[in-house]
Amino acid sequence: MQKYLFFILFLVPAAMGFAQSKDSLLMHDIIRDIASMQVSKDGEFYAGMFPTFRECGGAPHNYQPDNNVFFTAITAFSFRNMLPYLNEGDQPIATQIVQNIKPVYPYYKNKNNEPFYNFWPTFSPIMPHTYYFKYLKNVFGQGEDADDSVMILMTDDSSDSTAERLKKRLIEASNLFKPSRKIISTYKNYRNIPAYSTYLGLRMTPDFDFAVHCNILYFMYQKKLLWGKQDSATLSLVEQMVHNRDYMKTPVFLSPYYVKSTILIYHLARLMGAFHIPELEKYKPQIIADAKSLLPQCTNIMDQIILRTSLLRLGDDAPPLDIPSISAFEQSNQQQYVFFQARAAFSYPVLLKQIFLHWSYIYYYFYCPAYNKTLWLEYLVERNKRDQVLKMGKQASVSTEKNDSIGE
Repeated sequence: MQKYLFFILFLVPAAMGFAQSKDSLLMHDIIRDIASMQVSKDGEFYAGMFPTFRECGGAPHNYQPDNNVFFTAITAFSFRNMLPYLNEGDQPIATQIVQNIKPVYPYYKNKNNEPFYNFWPTFSPIMPHTYYFKYLKNVFGQGEDADDSVMILMTDDSSDSTAERLKKRLIEASNLFKPSRKIISTYKNYRNIPAYSTYLGLRMTPDFDFAVHCNILYFMYQKKLLWGKQDSATLSLVEQMVHNRDYMKTPVFLSPYYVKSTILIYHLARLMGAFHIPELEKYKPQIIADAKSLLPQCTNIMDQIILRTSLLRLGDDAPPLDIPSISAFEQSNQQQYVFFQARAAFSYPVLLKQIFLHWSYIYYYFYCPAYNKTLWLEYLVERNKRDQVLKMGKQASVSTEKNDSIGE
C-alpha cells in the first residue's frame, strides 16, 4: 500500500511537471515569436502594432495590409489577462509587448480627443488599398465603435473618469435612448430592449452584435462601473440569446462581425470565466455541451483551439491538443482563419440584412498572424492553470490517504 502511495505521490506529479515544463518552453518560444512580429518603426503600420491583412470576400479578392487597431488592441487585452499566469522570465516580455502598443492608440482616438476609438486611423482613409472605398470616407463616414473603445480602455491604464465618459457615450448611443434611436436590424422580440449599440455615432442606427455585447459587459464588470438600465438590458439580451441558443442557430445574423458559433462561444466563455454572472451561470451545461458538439465538426485548428480554451474557462475538461512547435502551427490551416470580418448589413431591416449578410462582394475578411498565436498561447495558459488545479487536488488527496494509512 505504501509503495502504491509513493508512486502516486511522487511519480504522477513528476509526469505532470514534465508536461508543464514542456508547455512552459513552448509558451516562452511563442511569446518571443509574437514579440518579434511587433512592428518596430512607423510605415505601413505604426510602431507597436501587429500587422493585419484584409481580403474581399468576392473577386477580385485584393489581399492587402490593413492598419486597423482592432487586432493590436485585442492582443494587448489577451496579454494583460495572461500576465499573472506567465513565469517570471516571460512576464517582462509580455509587459513590454503591451507597453509598446499604448503609443498606437492616439492615432485612432476621436477627433475631439474623447475616449472613443475608430477602427482605422481617425485622419486617414478608411479601407486602405481598396479600389474605391478608400476614397469614400465622406460618404460612408467612420464612426467610433464599442469594441475598439472598450478594448483600448482596458489596456491603456485609463482613469475611472475616462471609463465613465465612455460609458456615458455608450448609453447615449444605445437602442431607444431617444425615440428616434430604434434598431431595425434584429429580431422583433429583441427590438424593444434598450441595450448598447455596436457603434458610438449618435447619428448611426443602433446595431446589436452578440460578441460586442460580451465585450461591453466585460468592460463594465472589470471597471466596476455603476450598473444601470442599459447594463441590465444588455445582459438580459445576451441571456435571452443564450436561452434561445441563437449563437448556434443563427450566428451570422446574431453577430455580423464574428459570424461563427465557435467564436461566439469563445466570447461568452471569456466573459463567464472572468466574472461570476448568475444570469448566465445556469446555462453553463448547455454552453459546454454545444462547445463539445462543435469540436468534431471543426476543420480549422483555430476553432479547435478556441473551443478548448472555452471549455477550460467554463470549468470543464478539454481533450488535449498538442502542437509541437511554432513551425508546425505556422504550417497548419491557421493561415486561413478569420476571427473577425466586416459585412455591410448592420443598418438594414431584417429582410435586406439577410441578403447583404451573404453577398460576398461587400464583406471583408481580416487576418492577423500574431493574434492567432496569441489565441494558441491562451489555450496553453488555460491548460496549465487547469493542470495546476488538478495537481494540487491529487496531492491533497494522496496526502489524506497516506495519513489515513499511517493511522491504521
